[in-house]
Amino acid sequence: MTPAPPKDSTIINICIIPSDEVGKQCVGLSQSLESPGTAFVLDGVSKFAHMTVFMARFTDDNIPKVVAAAQQALVGSQPFLCTHTGYFMTAGRYLEASYRKSGEFMNLHSTLIDTLKPLRSSPGLPFEEGYFTPYTDEQRHNAETTGYDLAYGLYRPHITLTRYKEDQVPEIFPGFAPAQLNFQCHKVCVFKADNNGAVYEQLAEINL
Repeated sequence: MTPAPPKDSTIINICIIPSDEVGKQCVGLSQSLESPGTAFVLDGVSKFAHMTVFMARFTDDNIPKVVAAAQQALVGSQPFLCTHTGYFMTAGRYLEASYRKSGEFMNLHSTLIDTLKPLRSSPGLPFEEGYFTPYTDEQRHNAETTGYDLAYGLYRPHITLTRYKEDQVPEIFPGFAPAQLNFQCHKVCVFKADNNGAVYEQLAEINL
């Protein structure tokens, strides 16, 4: 792994934006968790609900190629149902709304990896991103071979609701009111993301 991110490089997060109704519900769930122990909550504006499909670091001069390659790779792709399955607290202190790892989801995930991994920065020797560290051996292998530590077997379709600060994870799992978080995926978006993986600038919207 390289000790620092390559100069003039940016994390690109290719993600699914849920329906407006599901997005609003996720914001409400997230805001219900706000406390001195949370690092952030969704607000629907600068921090909004999204579901990462593939994320990696690319040199800035390669970003137009990344956008064009993603658009070309998804020509002919069909809409599919994103099915909510519950909630999960990760080892990295993220609380997520989880979704079924369907065949359609994994086809989309694998297609984007296969298409975009040749364009990533520092192939085989990536910077260890801070949004989910320290890496396990499997995460490190995925990062080195694809640019995304949570690829393939580690991939979890999810919408992040919050992250808890160190030593602030609640002992009792939060209780949520029933929510209908299923939605039909009709588009995939390409965003720039900050060093925590949070999206902030949309570069493209690809209709399925």
